[in-house]
Amino acid sequence: MGIIESLTEEIQVYIIGFDVEKVSPFAKVEKIPLISRPEQTKKIEEILDCERIEIVDYSNEIAIVVSDRGMFTDGLPIFEIIAPDNTELHLAGTLLFAKNTYTAEDVEIGELNSIEIHQLVQNLKIKVIGAIRN
Repeated sequence: MGIIESLTEEIQVYIIGFDVEKVSPFAKVEKIPLISRPEQTKKIEEILDCERIEIVDYSNEIAIVVSDRGMFTDGLPIFEIIAPDNTELHLAGTLLFAKNTYTAEDVEIGELNSIEIHQLVQNLKIKVIGAIRN
């Protein structure tokens, strides 16, 4: 396997969450599989600690991936995010930011490069506004 092939097997995404035990937000860059949909989905579900995912547009270029049961899972933090078009989003649980990659049939998750992550961090309007209580 060549260097180019090994570099393209994973993509980087940006993760934001809230550690309930430490009562502290966290953010990190994470690598997920690129090509294999089942492997990619499994890794995302592992990161988000969920069984299924939901994809929400943050902008035309960036998607936010969340647990589809986030708003129904006791104890998860609720984030308020103001998108670039001033849309207010309320999402629960850990958030995974990735590139919207458009194909002929679908929209797929793509890599955010270091510059895009830096720009996202600089411009992101996000705050914790509560927690899910069932």
